[in-house]
Amino acid sequence: MSGDVFVSLVLGLESGLRFHWIPAAVTAAAAAAVTGYRRAPRSRDWWAAGILFAGWAIGEGLTAVQWVAGNPTMFKETPEAYWLLVTWIPVGLALGYVLPTFAGAYVGRLVHKGTGYLSAAVVALTIVPALATLGGLAAAALERAVA
Repeated sequence: MSGDVFVSLVLGLESGLRFHWIPAAVTAAAAAAVTGYRRAPRSRDWWAAGILFAGWAIGEGLTAVQWVAGNPTMFKETPEAYWLLVTWIPVGLALGYVLPTFAGAYVGRLVHKGTGYLSAAVVALTIVPALATLGGLAAAALERAVA
């Protein structure tokens, strides 16, 4: 593995750990509320996936637009930039959006008295800032370790 590919992988991991937490919190709470009650039909899983993808595209799309606006020929000049995307997309999507949604939906389905969707939304909403804080600390530590 060349040095440029390694740097791109590390930058992608750092970017994934530093996801935008506001769109992540809103969409994770909405997706968890859609699927996080006891009798939620299976079709709601597709709704939740659409909500998560839309939130991720808005939240992390801002970062992508900023990168491309700053250097429009980034992908033409350095093919290693694709490795940045290969690590950034799954890490940011899984850590900031999917994990809180699954946790919220799991908790919401355990509630018995009809307020599972509220419990699911609250759990997802509170997990996202915690993961954002831990992800930022991990990204800073990774940045110091590599530099």
